Amino acid sequence: MNIEILNRTFFQELTQIVCKTLLHSIWQGLLLAVVAGVVLMATKKSRPALRYNLLSLALLIFVFANAFTFFLEFSTFRRGSSHSFSNTTSIGEISKLGNNAGFRNWYELSAAEVPVSFFNNFIAENAALIVVIWLLVFSYKSVRAAGGLFFIYRLKTSGKSETEEVWKNRLEILAEKLGLKRKIQFFQSGQIDVPIVTGILKPVVFVPLGFFTNLTHDQIEAILLHELAHVKRRDYLINLIQTFGENIYFFNPAVLWISSLIRDEREHCCDDLAISVLQNQQSFVEALVYFQEYKMYSASSVMAFNGRRNHLLDRVKRIIYKNNKSLNAMEKLFVTASLLTATFLIAAFSPSANVTLKMDNAKKQTELFPATSTKDAFLARKKESGKLAARKPEITVLEINNNIDTLPGKYDRIQINSGVSNIETTKNNKRYEIQEVDGQLRSLKVDGEAIPEDKFGIYQKELNEISSEVKEQRENAEIARKDAEKARGEAEILRKQADGMRIEAEKMKEAAGKMREQAAGLKALADVSRQHAEEARGLAETARIEAGKHREDAESMRKIADLNREQAAEHRKLAEEHRKLAEVSRKQAEVNRAAFQKLQEELIDDLIKEGVIKDENNLSYKLNSDELVVNGVKQAPAVHQKFKHRYVKEAGWETIYNTNGRTGINIKK
Repeated sequence: MNIEILNRTFFQELTQIVCKTLLHSIWQGLLLAVVAGVVLMATKKSRPALRYNLLSLALLIFVFANAFTFFLEFSTFRRGSSHSFSNTTSIGEISKLGNNAGFRNWYELSAAEVPVSFFNNFIAENAALIVVIWLLVFSYKSVRAAGGLFFIYRLKTSGKSETEEVWKNRLEILAEKLGLKRKIQFFQSGQIDVPIVTGILKPVVFVPLGFFTNLTHDQIEAILLHELAHVKRRDYLINLIQTFGENIYFFNPAVLWISSLIRDEREHCCDDLAISVLQNQQSFVEALVYFQEYKMYSASSVMAFNGRRNHLLDRVKRIIYKNNKSLNAMEKLFVTASLLTATFLIAAFSPSANVTLKMDNAKKQTELFPATSTKDAFLARKKESGKLAARKPEITVLEINNNIDTLPGKYDRIQINSGVSNIETTKNNKRYEIQEVDGQLRSLKVDGEAIPEDKFGIYQKELNEISSEVKEQRENAEIARKDAEKARGEAEILRKQADGMRIEAEKMKEAAGKMREQAAGLKALADVSRQHAEEARGLAETARIEAGKHREDAESMRKIADLNREQAAEHRKLAEEHRKLAEVSRKQAEVNRAAFQKLQEELIDDLIKEGVIKDENNLSYKLNSDELVVNGVKQAPAVHQKFKHRYVKEAGWETIYNTNGRTGINIKK
């Protein structure tokens, strides 16, 4: 077999298998959405950890189900490659036999098979395009995820600064309260807006610059406990795996929705862990509200504190009211649509009784050929259908798969046309081309070389064996034809019996319809009375629910207003502290300005004394550890060393005057 053809066929089949697996994941995802909807409705009062575990388990089952789908598709391909007779008989040949009575039961499609046929045809025509588009988008998302990881690497290696020792010690104490025994690094960074945690084996907590000056002590501890809760739960690793899954199933809305629910419940779990240790619910809620206006860092490779803006309000309400978020109107619509669509797809692609019957017929016809291969049976059937057609001169072609010789192009061929038989076969590694007329040998070629009649006897043994095999194949084909004719007769009897049963069923259906109409009339009268009662109850229940919602909303707004007032008071205190710091900074600046002015006057006096300048008109200079430049002229090393010894305080220190429009002191670290 040609290896190049084998490889090309394998990759074509693999592309179709991947495409089928991806498309199957859509209806599997719809079932997953229905399961998630049931979980959310059934766990409104449960702990977030239970909801998180159930949703994660549902997503994991989906992944295993889709992987099993790939395994089944691949196994079917492998079995098809080993046993299919399509290696020597093309689909085109089978299609040409579609009008023959013997094969009609095999290849005619029932109405129930139409969706499956359409699905398979769609895959066959578009698999390569679908997989290429999927690979492009998957690669793009993977590159973005890698960019997030690179940002984390850069965050760890540059632009970070140490936190105060007191807060490092406090972080260790909080970690011990959560049961964490691992060493956790703690840094500040100007590249982030909100606290984040990263790392698997060596976790690192990053907070933005100014974090410790803008929050109260309790709020800082609340946020740090939330980040440590992510470390305790190993959420960073799980988040990476989850992001990889989202990249694979980026086209599946159900998977993306479930994944977002899992992220929400993960934050709720960390909130509860932090509150259980802090034992101060108010401080934690205040920290949430404070970070509400901060821009969330969007990289999926980190675990950020604040979460989505809309999700923050849900987190506050859950903490205050002890009630989990349920399905909103859009989510209910999505779950309902998922249920209906999944039901339709399962019904459309379910195997029907007609398909089962056709497969049984195919199996029965295959078993009619015990002495030959599946392809021998097929070709014998082809011979029979050619006889039944009887529209052209009787021509029978048998192509027999040679299991011993598998070289490409080597196959057996028997053609019979009005008493003239042409036989082509390979035996004992030699190619025989035989022509017989009315049973008499007329010509013989061996490996393409014509054999004279006087030398026919040399090959008599091989010719006798070939003749015996051809005779046996003809006898098997005739037996198969008779058995198939008998099977068709039995099928016709079953069809007539089924027609009779269908007529009886129609009569019973008609009688049942009349009874249903009578029952519907009685039910309609009862429904009218029940409807009036239901409407009255519904109005009363709606009024009660609306009143309850108004009470809850009013209470929620009151509590949020209290929080805002308290936060405003804290902001006023912070503003006053900042004003005092600004006043101190202003006074220090005055002191620094006076000191610089004094240094400047002394340095100019020394320049005049040393004879470097005559007066300070149009004066400019620059003095540092490396050089002394006065009015654009670099001074001698001896002069530079004298002034360096007097005025340069440390390495990196530099004073300038009227140089490039600048005057002052620079200190380079």
